Amino acid sequence: MVANTDIKFFVHTNNNAPQLQNAFGSMINVLDAALINGIQVGTVSSMTVSGKIVTAVFGAAHNLMPHQVIKITGANQAEYNVAEAKVASVPNATTITFELPEIPGTTIATGTINCSLPPLGWEKPFSSSNPSGGGKAAYRSKNLLLSSRPFLRVVDEQDPVQQPTYAKFAKVGIVEDMTDIDTMLGVQAPFDAAAPNKNWVGSGSGNTAYNGWAKWIYAGTTDNFSAETGAPPAGPRNWILVGTKDYFYIFPAQLNTAAANAVAYGFGAFKSLINADTSNTFLSATVNYTTQSTSYFRGQWTALTDNQQPAKLIVLRGYNQAAQYVIGTSTSLQLSTQANMYSGAQNYIGAFNLTNVAPFAPVVFYETVLRGEFLGLYWLFQSRPYNDRQVIEQDSGAYMAINVIQSSGTNGQIIVKIGD
Repeated sequence: MVANTDIKFFVHTNNNAPQLQNAFGSMINVLDAALINGIQVGTVSSMTVSGKIVTAVFGAAHNLMPHQVIKITGANQAEYNVAEAKVASVPNATTITFELPEIPGTTIATGTINCSLPPLGWEKPFSSSNPSGGGKAAYRSKNLLLSSRPFLRVVDEQDPVQQPTYAKFAKVGIVEDMTDIDTMLGVQAPFDAAAPNKNWVGSGSGNTAYNGWAKWIYAGTTDNFSAETGAPPAGPRNWILVGTKDYFYIFPAQLNTAAANAVAYGFGAFKSLINADTSNTFLSATVNYTTQSTSYFRGQWTALTDNQQPAKLIVLRGYNQAAQYVIGTSTSLQLSTQANMYSGAQNYIGAFNLTNVAPFAPVVFYETVLRGEFLGLYWLFQSRPYNDRQVIEQDSGAYMAINVIQSSGTNGQIIVKIGD
């Protein structure tokens, strides 16, 4: 049976992947590639088949990982051209294998064969560019079967209150409807009626200015704790984006070192646990309205790595569907009386080398009721039992462990599903 390709993932190490730099617009570049355009991998120098298993050899390193979804075009034999196929194995730096739907008529493919990473297949109906760098963009799922399809609005450009040397981040929010990039209709999340532009436009001046409320931060002076006024170093940051046509999670590191920890962000549909839910869309961001000169933990103010702080998971409408956004609290199984079950930062059931198992559980969240469950996301109950970006195959599924940070000295891992 050909592998399911609904879940796709992209890594900063992929050939021609856009990089999160200390530069405005970096986040939009990554979102455009993963959601809209895909990423060019390279030209295949030879392609042969045994049964339905294809061995593709590249002329240079392909930098692909098992379970990544690829697209093949340019073969003279049509049966070798596939819109989506999952990498089955990576024998070496220049070779991959994948499975065709049917046995082809020839054992060798010819032509100018190209390999790429296809996008998640979202749409970007509205956008604008800024002459100083970056711009704005609005993304949403194309899946018409979803109960609602609100927009993810992203502002990834320099605000007038922000100096070009400051930390770089995209201001993000959920918008129920839009007619252009700056005309927003219906419910917004987050939103303050007393200050409608609170999430989008900076206020004040100098170090004490406020700039944004919900943020996807991708360039800072440390990998977690710092003020926005610090000057981040140059160089690319690690990132991973995993998702489907309905949701995605992005894990950017803020520091340009190989061992930098990621912060967990995400947007899209969740699995509702209530009887009637026509607004099951979430946003995970660093939700902290504070002055630019205030130091704070980016991971501690996100919904996916911590539930110690006040609730901060953004949901477009509450479980009663009223026209007002709500904030939920993410959690998972509570195996002790402690309330800080974040990303496996503690060994709740013993160290991995003692139990020989690293269990993980779905992440659920509450408003005043149990509202929903994140799709394809899991919390570990042990502290970093795996290597960063290690692939785990179990229970007929494929998963990846990602190193994340919560606060000072509390480093954990999150598990994301990368395939069936």
